[in-house]
Amino acid sequence: MVTPDHLALEWLASGLFITVLGALIKFAGWTWLIAGYSKSTSPVPDDVVQDMAGNTILRVGVTVFVFGVLASVIEPPSYLDLIIGVAIVIAVLRLLYRLNTWSPPQTA
Repeated sequence: MVTPDHLALEWLASGLFITVLGALIKFAGWTWLIAGYSKSTSPVPDDVVQDMAGNTILRVGVTVFVFGVLASVIEPPSYLDLIIGVAIVIAVLRLLYRLNTWSPPQTA
């Protein structure tokens, strides 16, 4: 039986927590969990924010959880956590860019 070390457990717990937050935002509409977002002042509709932010947070949570599974089974290279950190920063920057450049669909 494989016994994960404390670092793997931290990645697993963090990944599970982030995945749950992403699911709450995407499927339950809990956009109040997003720091700095307000339905009343944002030009972006709530369902668009719910979809974009929920997808991004779900993706990050699943990635962190999978890294925790990987870390509990094998000893991952030391640079892999840095790569995951950079990927998370890129995902968040992409989300911010998409939300700030969103425009309503054109009707014909």
